[in-house]
Amino acid sequence: MMRRHDRYVFKAFWSTLGAVLLFFTLIVIVLDTSERVSKLSRIWPKIVEAGHSPLMVLAEFYGTLLPFMWMRLVPFCVPAAAAFCLARLLRHNELTPLLTAGVSMRRVVWPIVASGILIVGLLFVAQEMLVPEFSRRHMELWRILSRNEPDRLSRVPHFHDPNGGRLSMEAYRPGSRKMDAVMISFFDPEGRPVEHFRYPELEWDGANDVWRAPRGGRRIPALENTPGERRIPIPPGEVAPLSSSARLMEVAVTEKRTPGLSISQAAALAQAHPENPHYLVMLHQMLTLPLSTIVLLLLAIPFCFNVSRRTTSAVPSALGAMGVAALFFGAHFMTGSLARAGDLNPVVLAWLPIVVFGSLGLALYFDLDG
Repeated sequence: MMRRHDRYVFKAFWSTLGAVLLFFTLIVIVLDTSERVSKLSRIWPKIVEAGHSPLMVLAEFYGTLLPFMWMRLVPFCVPAAAAFCLARLLRHNELTPLLTAGVSMRRVVWPIVASGILIVGLLFVAQEMLVPEFSRRHMELWRILSRNEPDRLSRVPHFHDPNGGRLSMEAYRPGSRKMDAVMISFFDPEGRPVEHFRYPELEWDGANDVWRAPRGGRRIPALENTPGERRIPIPPGEVAPLSSSARLMEVAVTEKRTPGLSISQAAALAQAHPENPHYLVMLHQMLTLPLSTIVLLLLAIPFCFNVSRRTTSAVPSALGAMGVAALFFGAHFMTGSLARAGDLNPVVLAWLPIVVFGSLGLALYFDLDG
C-alpha cells in the first residue's frame, strides 16, 4: 500500500511531468504550425473543393500526431520532470523530515521510479495498439493537407514478400490500395531467377485478403536457354502470388514517410528484408526506446538529488538530467549507425547503450544512500 508521503511524491511528479510535457508539446506544435499555415493558405480552396474543412483537418492532423510526439518526448521529459520535482521538494524542505526520520532516499523516490516503470509499460501498449491506426489516419490527413502531392507514391523500394517473392512496382496508390506496373520474381536457393509475374495493376481484395489482377498479367518462366521467351497469360481477376496484406504493404511503401510503426509492423519488415540490417536495428531500437525512459530516470535521480542539495534552483538539475539524456541518445545514434553498416552484430549494438547506461543507473540508484 502507498503511504501518505508516497502519494504526495507521486502526485508531485505527475503534475510536474504533465507541465513539462505540455511545455515541449506546445513548442513543437507552434513551430510546425507556423510553417504549415503558410502552405495551407495556398491550398485552402482545393481542400474545400474536396469536401473537407481545413481547420478540422489541421486539428485532427495534430491530434493524430500527438501520440508519436509524446513517445519521442517522454524519454526526455521524465528525467526533467523528476529533476524539477525533487528540486522543488528539497527547496521547500518537504523531504527533510522523511530523511531525518530514517526513511531512505531510495524509498522516498520509489514513487517516481514506479511511475517510470508504469510509463514504460504504457509506451509499449501504445506502440502496439494505437500506432497502426493513428499512423494510417495521420498519413491520410497529410495527403489532404498536401494537395500538391498526388495520391500516387513513386520510387517505391523493392519488397521481399514472406512467401519468398521479390516485389517491385512503378508506384503505389494508398487511397485505393493499388499497385501499378508490378513485377514479382522468384529465385532458387542459389539466387538464380525461376519465374517472373508481371501485372499492369494489382488491387487489394479486402473481403478475401488477397491481391488481385483486374487486368490480368503474364507469367514468365526463367528458362536457361531462352530466358523470358515463353510468356503464359494470366486471366483478369486472378490472385497474385503475394502473402503480404495491404497494411504490411503500406508500411513497407511508406516506411520513410510514416510518423511511426508498431513493434509487430517493424518485425514484419525485418522478416521481409532479412538481408538488410536497417530493419533489424529499427526493430530492436523500438524495443529499447521505451526502456530508455527508466534508464535515464535511474541516472537522473542520483544526479539531481546531489545537485539539489547544493542549490535552491531547479535549473541545474533539469539541465543535468537533459544532458544525461543527450549523452544517452548520442550513444544510441552512434551504435545504431554502426549497426546499420552491417560490420558488427546489429542486435548487440542496438542494446549496448541500454545495457551500459542501465547498469550505471542501477549502481548509482542503489548507492543513493551510500
